[in-house]
Amino acid sequence: MSNINNHGVDMNNKQIKDLYSIEAVQDLSHKAAATISGGALFLMNDSSGVGTRKLKKAERSLGPLNNKASEYVVTGNRDWIVYTGKNFTGDSRRLQVGARGRFTGRFNNNIASARPA
Repeated sequence: MSNINNHGVDMNNKQIKDLYSIEAVQDLSHKAAATISGGALFLMNDSSGVGTRKLKKAERSLGPLNNKASEYVVTGNRDWIVYTGKNFTGDSRRLQVGARGRFTGRFNNNIASARPA
């Protein structure tokens, strides 16, 4: 009978097997790791979800959604910062984890870039 349990731990020596010998363990790129750990920011140009864009990483420009987002939803475990200018310039607003709502004032239909906090 083997002394190694299902988690790769030798029960006699309390040693962990090499991580790469454990099934399903692999290297992740920095981009993939950020995507997995960070959740997402959803930007919409109306409450019906039309024009929804899901961001998982920093975006210097929102492309077709530039200056059109009026609603947002933040998922995962990171806050996001949105900017009125491209390349993270202009006025900024921090959107907290779990928040959802409508942009108001100078931010309504005026978001051009966003990044995780």
